[in-house]
Amino acid sequence: MRDEDRIDMQEAEERHEAMDYAQHEGTWQNVTWLVKWAIIQLALIVVGLYSAVIAGNPLLGVLLIIIGLVAPVAARIMAPRAMA
Repeated sequence: MRDEDRIDMQEAEERHEAMDYAQHEGTWQNVTWLVKWAIIQLALIVVGLYSAVIAGNPLLGVLLIIIGLVAPVAARIMAPRAMA
């Protein structure tokens, strides 16, 4: 093994030990929450657009689109906060 490789392995071990796992978990939870709500939001908007344009029910369509836009914000506001 070359000396450069050994130094790189040592640096990698030091960085691994210094990693903030709590911050990593918090970031991962935020990303998964965002992806989940993005999928829900897109589904509501697509169904709302279908209802308003194709199915001929504009009231239901507009209602679903508004719910799709407001639901993620409401869910984030009403979500229980972790005690630090």
